[in-house]
Amino acid sequence: MIRKATVAGAFYPDTKEAINAQIDSFDTRAGEPEPVMGLVVPHAGYTYSGEVAAKVYAGAKVASSVVMIGPNHRGGAGAPSLAIMSEGAWETPAGTVLVNDALASHIMAETPLLEDAPQEHELEHSLEVQVPFLLRLQDKVKIVPIIISHIPDDFIETVADGIYMGIKKFGDGVTLLASTDFSHYVSQNVAERLDGEAIDRILNLDSRGLLDIVREKRISMCGVAPVALVIEVCKAMGAVKAELVDYKTSGDITGDYSSVVGYGGFLIS
Repeated sequence: MIRKATVAGAFYPDTKEAINAQIDSFDTRAGEPEPVMGLVVPHAGYTYSGEVAAKVYAGAKVASSVVMIGPNHRGGAGAPSLAIMSEGAWETPAGTVLVNDALASHIMAETPLLEDAPQEHELEHSLEVQVPFLLRLQDKVKIVPIIISHIPDDFIETVADGIYMGIKKFGDGVTLLASTDFSHYVSQNVAERLDGEAIDRILNLDSRGLLDIVREKRISMCGVAPVALVIEVCKAMGAVKAELVDYKTSGDITGDYSSVVGYGGFLIS
């Protein structure tokens, strides 16, 4: 299956030249990129969250294969809990990336909860917006896309173990990527307070604490499960720290701080 771009021209430009120009316009102020096990990046339109994402990517040496995990914003009660696209390619104006079918096969063999459901990916934007950034780092990068519609907290570690074992059996270098935005449509002060609590848990690589605080404080963090999952897989791979690269809100772009969305970017190593 070839997945066509669905949010080009809306979330990001619809030509390669314009995409590269917008990415180049972001102020990253990065030093030398370093090897990382995982990334946490936002997925709003580039106008709003692109600079945060660009700073994360600028600081990372990404492997030749990336397991991308994001939320399924359209997934209703009948959607698979975890939907993987196990083969094919993703087309964007920035270029085409192949799905790493060998890596996907290993992950599926170790993770029975994963359902091969490429149709779930057709309209989901949270991973598509990452592809142009990845292509700037690795023009031959391959991906394994996974989206989550709903998963009990108690299953996070089980799924993480399966993904880790699949990566281990695959053997080659793999980077994990979690796609999330933080608080949605609250004031700047509320977003900074609530998101700060979630950020603290991520910095401590505390996936259970992250899940608990998001539920307890009702933080509207759409990718909390993907982030928790990536934290657990990275810890199994030996990760010992997370770094907050940047945090901004939509208010920093629009000037309207009465109702904002939060965007945070992290490197896990």
